[in-house]
Amino acid sequence: MEYLLGDRIKDLREHLKMSQRALCKDICTQGLISRIENNTAIPTAPLLHQIAIKLGVDSNYFFDDISSHGYNYVKEVMNTIDKHIGNCEYQEVMNIVKQEKVNPLFNKRHLQQYLYWREGICTYYLHKDREKALELLNKSLYMGTLQNQYTETEIDILASQAIIYSLSGDLEHAAEIYKSLLRNVDSLLFVRDKRLVIRILYNASVNSYERKEYEEALKYIDKAYNTCIEEDQLYLFGHILFQKGCALFRYDPSKRDTCIELLKEALWIYELKPVPEFIAYLKEEMKIMTKS
Repeated sequence: MEYLLGDRIKDLREHLKMSQRALCKDICTQGLISRIENNTAIPTAPLLHQIAIKLGVDSNYFFDDISSHGYNYVKEVMNTIDKHIGNCEYQEVMNIVKQEKVNPLFNKRHLQQYLYWREGICTYYLHKDREKALELLNKSLYMGTLQNQYTETEIDILASQAIIYSLSGDLEHAAEIYKSLLRNVDSLLFVRDKRLVIRILYNASVNSYERKEYEEALKYIDKAYNTCIEEDQLYLFGHILFQKGCALFRYDPSKRDTCIELLKEALWIYELKPVPEFIAYLKEEMKIMTKS
């Protein structure tokens, strides 16, 4: 359905909890505002300017898909959410999602999809409610294009589902999702976000490692490693070095010295932007290797 001028005015007015009576005061009649919001009347340019002032936006907001100001706001919010996710700050994300789900700037289908996706992730980590988390991720997934081939966003949502299955102990279900995802990634003509491929390969390796399929874990993590090098990406590189060291040690303990060196390199990267949990886990693994 086309998103018309009246729809934008109504959505913004309701988001601001402003009545039609308050909006029309000193500029026009309430009846005219009602007809404009129902898309049966078109405001004149001077009237639209006055409406915009009342609602605290630029007049262009009503005509652009997302105005310049709105676009910047949306990108800033998404970047903030992604940063919080990366730092495991899930309650902060939930607070933002709750606020933005009713923001007219986020009422586009693909933006609602993004919010439900992030909400699903946080629901699992905060409450360990697997069913609710998967329900939200499924809702997000089916807000997509519903085409035969998944988009990059939909692949990322499925990757989040796989992580939740792994964390909740359903390793085989997760493994099947990873195999399907990697087939889809390879079939994309052009993957804009190389970090998506790296992230899926890394998590697929972790899943294989937890299933004690160490050769398969090495295959995935080597591909992630090579992708980082080829694409000049440091994204997840510390995790990748750590994962490769662990998988190689379980697969071939005689290469212990090589594995310890990989963990030392990972530690150096971790210490550039310290996350205590990662560093503690790595040092514990290093002790196990050293004592072997």
